Amino acid sequence: MEVSVLAISTAVPPFAFAQTEIVEKIINILPIDPQKTQAIKQLYQNSAIRTRYSAIPDFTKERHEWNFWGPDFPKKIPGMSQRNDLYKVEAPKLAYEAAAKALQEWGGDPGTISHVISVSCTGVIAPGIEFDLMRLLKLKSSTQRLGINFMGCFGAFKGLSVANSFAKENPKNRILVVCTELCSLHFQVEQTPDNMLANSLFSDGAAAVVVGADPTANETSHWTICNQTCLGLDSTTEKMKWEAGDQGFVMKLSHTVPVLLGRQISAFVQSLVGQDFSNTDCDWAIHPGGKSIIQAIEKALKLEEGLTKASWETLADYGNMSSATFLFVLKNLLMQKSSKKWTVGIGFGPGLSVEGILLRRSYAS
Repeated sequence: MEVSVLAISTAVPPFAFAQTEIVEKIINILPIDPQKTQAIKQLYQNSAIRTRYSAIPDFTKERHEWNFWGPDFPKKIPGMSQRNDLYKVEAPKLAYEAAAKALQEWGGDPGTISHVISVSCTGVIAPGIEFDLMRLLKLKSSTQRLGINFMGCFGAFKGLSVANSFAKENPKNRILVVCTELCSLHFQVEQTPDNMLANSLFSDGAAAVVVGADPTANETSHWTICNQTCLGLDSTTEKMKWEAGDQGFVMKLSHTVPVLLGRQISAFVQSLVGQDFSNTDCDWAIHPGGKSIIQAIEKALKLEEGLTKASWETLADYGNMSSATFLFVLKNLLMQKSSKKWTVGIGFGPGLSVEGILLRRSYAS
């Protein structure tokens, strides 16, 4: 039984910020040591990011009008509960926007959606976003619901893996997977190296897919899921972490992550695709965790220029939206109308973990 991706959609909040604009605001707002100013500007300039989105409108307003950060920021900093309160309001709305687009593209009867899977790591809600989606989308009350939380940037891979299993249980099952992240809620004031890097990379977005087996004549299969695998790197649990603090979630991110991934990725990809694949036979959907990560994977796999175009464009246009980002890369690839038969998806996250998925284009020549 083959399982297909039947629809894919994306959504971002209404507030867009140029990367050059963000760094100037940070320098003007925060009590930054003047000796660090140039280094911070260089960090943002070298990020390969042009635009990022946020559910927080404050930076579009005058300082006295700030509602979330407040006019006394950074002397007074929003705590975890205030950040999560905004997540509880905005995350379900953004998830709904992405999900509604996916259902419209799919074109089927929402009443036949058998499962809703919500993926997120930037807030806490119980009941979860999957319950909100069931209500907002007017799905059946008997729809099966699952929340996959705090998996980080590889969350979409886990969502697809579970959806694949549900689809194989019954060819009539149709599974809606929605990844929703509001990373900008967790902007950190203290300018440690980890915070500086996270502040320069992360942004907000949501993406959704509909997954099912044995597509009907009225459904369009974009990709067939052929294989998935994962790898936990030994002795790397301290290299990438996402921890709750009094003033939001705090990212721990070692500068050695690209090197560690580069050492393991060739053997990992071979375990995913087998011996008979050439790298040029495939489109490459690499999670754009950052510029250095994409470059490390390109170097290790000897990928030709252009094979990772979708990852670079996603990074430039949106930044790193944690779990939602990989689906943005897939959406970019879908719009490229590639003729390559195979798509290799690779994601990374806390652990240090590597996730892989092998997809077959349904319309490739």
